[in-house]
Amino acid sequence: MMKLFQRKHQMQLVAPVNGLYVDLRQAGSQGASVGFAVEPMVGEVQAPIAGTVTQISAQRLTLIADHNCEVTVQLGQPDGHAEATAFNWLVAVGDSVAPATQLATMAIDSLHAANQSALVTCLVTNRQPTDFVIEKTGMVSHGDLMESFKIKN
Repeated sequence: MMKLFQRKHQMQLVAPVNGLYVDLRQAGSQGASVGFAVEPMVGEVQAPIAGTVTQISAQRLTLIADHNCEVTVQLGQPDGHAEATAFNWLVAVGDSVAPATQLATMAIDSLHAANQSALVTCLVTNRQPTDFVIEKTGMVSHGDLMESFKIKN
């Protein structure tokens, strides 16, 4: 009976970098339901959604957005064995961020010289969104609306 009254909330992810949209299936993200990847042209990475930073590791940041929606930002490929110095997080756990907030810098040239991926991947990791729409493909600029979806409260 309670499911009848659950609300769906519209959410949006924006491009965190300038670059080329990459389909997650081509980026090797198996089982990902909502998210996208961008092959960056510059090494400045900004937030794909407003929220609070909850976890940071060498190549990954997790934040909680509205309606307890968890979004993970992955720099490079997780199995790429990239140099830790190639990534520099500019935020800390507990920081509030908005799409204009710079999260990190990446040494793209160093990654490419070492034959490593500089791909920036954004994934919704704790929800099963519905009504998922890819809003833009091809060349994207920071802040461009990339995906919209709905989540149940």
